[in-house]
Amino acid sequence: MSETYDGTTAIRAVIAQLATIPDLTDRARATGAVLDAMPDLHAELRAVRGDAVATLRQTQSLDEVASALGISKARVSQVAKGISKNK
Repeated sequence: MSETYDGTTAIRAVIAQLATIPDLTDRARATGAVLDAMPDLHAELRAVRGDAVATLRQTQSLDEVASALGISKARVSQVAKGISKNK
């Protein structure tokens, strides 16, 4: 099994970097740009996860993938098909 990567660390690093922008106007603009991009970024993240789950499903059962990810079999199926919880 590979080492677990917590992607939230990278995102928090970006937030910390934004917080260090000395000019408050620039900081607000830069942060606003990230916030404005969130819907697209969210969709990109869902696509990356969906691709990973679909690829896992090529060699593993629903039970195996669900167990590895800590989610239900139904949710594995939804993620692999690109179905969002919000749809």
